[in-house]
Amino acid sequence: MKTKRLLTFAFIMSFCTSTVVSAFIVLLKIGVGFEFFQKWFDRFLIAWPVVFCCILIFVPIINKLLDLVMKNE
Repeated sequence: MKTKRLLTFAFIMSFCTSTVVSAFIVLLKIGVGFEFFQKWFDRFLIAWPVVFCCILIFVPIINKLLDLVMKNE
């Protein structure tokens, strides 16, 4: 993956993933209520950079492994 494409992909994918996962976890823990958005936003701010870095690290590795595995198919 080219660097610009990888960064754009990581930015969008990490935003989407962090938004959904942090909202789901907060929803399971406290439900929908007055505190939901504050708690969700606090967790989202932690999750987004973590997921962004994970995508930058793992996507190229996974793509290379898939290229090796799928080469014969």
